[in-house]
Amino acid sequence: MDMVNLLEHLWVLFIGLGSWALNRITGKIDILEKEKADGQATRMEHQNMATLVHELDRRVDENQHMSVGRGEHKSDVTALHLRINDIEQRKAERIKNIRTHISDSKEKNGNG
Repeated sequence: MDMVNLLEHLWVLFIGLGSWALNRITGKIDILEKEKADGQATRMEHQNMATLVHELDRRVDENQHMSVGRGEHKSDVTALHLRINDIEQRKAERIKNIRTHISDSKEKNGNG
């Protein structure tokens, strides 16, 4: 068997393996495309869930099956969110101050 025949056989093998791999990849891509969520269906489902949540809130308000009144509960949640935002802002300011202090001390020591 001479070198030309060997190269021809290797080339056929390479083409066969390449086409097999390409077919598998395109098959997997097709499966993913089929399973991809439809944007319109997702929006419709989100609207449906929002409607159900609103209806549930309305029923809870009607039946008053809460140990704390709805208005008081909502004001507590709002106050909690404000408190969390305030703590987060103070934390960010402290981190900024620490970074500024560290960079100032490096410049004074000649390390910066």
